[in-house]
Amino acid sequence: MKTKPAVVQAFIFKFPILVLFGLATFLFIAQPVMAEEALNDDWVFSASIYMWGAGIDGETATGDDFDVKFKDILDNLDFTFMGDFGVNKGKWGVRTDVIYMDIKDDDSQSLTRRLTLKEVQIKAWIVTTVVTYNAIHSDRWHLDLQAGARYLYLEPEMEIEGPVETRKGSDDGDNLDGIVGFSGKVNLKYNFYLPFHFDVGGGDTKGTWQAYGGIGYKFNSFDLIAGYRYLTWKFDNDDSGGKLFNELTVSGPLFGVTFQF
Repeated sequence: MKTKPAVVQAFIFKFPILVLFGLATFLFIAQPVMAEEALNDDWVFSASIYMWGAGIDGETATGDDFDVKFKDILDNLDFTFMGDFGVNKGKWGVRTDVIYMDIKDDDSQSLTRRLTLKEVQIKAWIVTTVVTYNAIHSDRWHLDLQAGARYLYLEPEMEIEGPVETRKGSDDGDNLDGIVGFSGKVNLKYNFYLPFHFDVGGGDTKGTWQAYGGIGYKFNSFDLIAGYRYLTWKFDNDDSGGKLFNELTVSGPLFGVTFQF
């Protein structure tokens, strides 16, 4: 791994590793489930709670590559919350995906012969909100077009011990990008379905895009979902995120539960 120790230890986050794949071949050849109810003007609310077993890689602002694996990240996680919330009425809807992380590493590391990194902590928000419009709704397919924005906030804090004194430093920055994309599902047999999502955009950053694909199973009162999610940003030097990174990618398996009411 090539990067500054402060950057590697500061911005790493990982959640429990959940690999739930195995029925993919069967699901792709299965037949459609029974017909869905037609869209109507009733208010429909949904809430999903999930865990994202994400690793992180990219390039620092100094041009060094880094790649932090699942097993190297878990011990640094103090607190996290991940959820997706939505409301639909007829063909229109609004969805918000929220990720909050509080990561702390207090293992001492030597930066130079005279300087020691004593503690690193970072708090981060990733919030994506979109307006949706249903383009396809049939027994087999459900497809929504989306437009909205993604917000990224980083607040790192560091404590460095020198030969004379210990110094603490902190900084924060945020980026807001407009995005467009689509999401939906393909219905299969025996209450299984294949959810998918893609979006791309830019604004405060040079560019960002996200992709997700997985497997779901519908029970009477909730759905179980498992899949793989990929989220990335590219930064300019004058971006807030560009102070630390040229490129940042978060990717890994995801598992969650969805309720509708």
